[in-house]
Amino acid sequence: MEILRAEGLASVSEDDHTAFRAVEPCIALPTLLARSMREGRSPQPRPVEIDRFIALHERAAERVRESADGSGDRNDTSTMIERMVAKAERDVVFLVPDHTEGGFEFSRPIVDMALRRGVRLRAVWSSCVFQAPPVMAYARWLAQQDVPPRTVGTVPLRAMIMDGAVAVVIDESEGPRVVRSATELEPLCALAERLWERGAAVRQLGRNPGTPTTRRPRTEIVLRLLAEGLTDDAIARRLGCSVRTVRNDVASAMVALDARSRFQAGARAMQVGLI
Repeated sequence: MEILRAEGLASVSEDDHTAFRAVEPCIALPTLLARSMREGRSPQPRPVEIDRFIALHERAAERVRESADGSGDRNDTSTMIERMVAKAERDVVFLVPDHTEGGFEFSRPIVDMALRRGVRLRAVWSSCVFQAPPVMAYARWLAQQDVPPRTVGTVPLRAMIMDGAVAVVIDESEGPRVVRSATELEPLCALAERLWERGAAVRQLGRNPGTPTTRRPRTEIVLRLLAEGLTDDAIARRLGCSVRTVRNDVASAMVALDARSRFQAGARAMQVGLI
């Protein structure tokens, strides 16, 4: 299980901290493929299995709940949020009043997915969050991704806001609730902005918070430009590297994605949410 956690395929259950739950495929497989490309190895899935995943990813994206009645458990909430983050386009904000083992607010695969999609990610934590032993290590990791959290004395509610258009609010007694109406969403977004502006940097993280910038591996950038139809020469000029470097990156991506052509590698990476 620890290997699965390290690969981003499993997470500690929020309902039972001695158990685990599977991370949604639309989050887990792109993370696994990205790691495979960086390490120059091919994952186990073969073409037909990857195609099946693509279909599963598309169905999962369509299953995001239009509303939540609070009857699901915390793991259901994390699964729903993973699906929603996989669809984010611009901005994701987490409001975190306390530390929850296995909570979506402390998920590295979710952060990886958001940054890979070019999404601006912000997190505001209550000061008490840092009392949990594993939190500081996670906060340092966030800082390394250029998305350090900010801290305030108290965060009044647990929530995720996506693109300013939809939010999930979690009440410990009533469960999760999806918010889409402007009458509820506007004050929630305003609260998130106030907390973010008031939030302070955590000095122990070693860097000052600012506008987050995504630092994606070059291979993923090459794949995106490849999917846009650029030639090796054009990609090399865009990235300021040699044509040989670009070709090596493309070859590595083709191995990781088990693609038979350059076009298939770019198209497959886009379909699975890798780029």
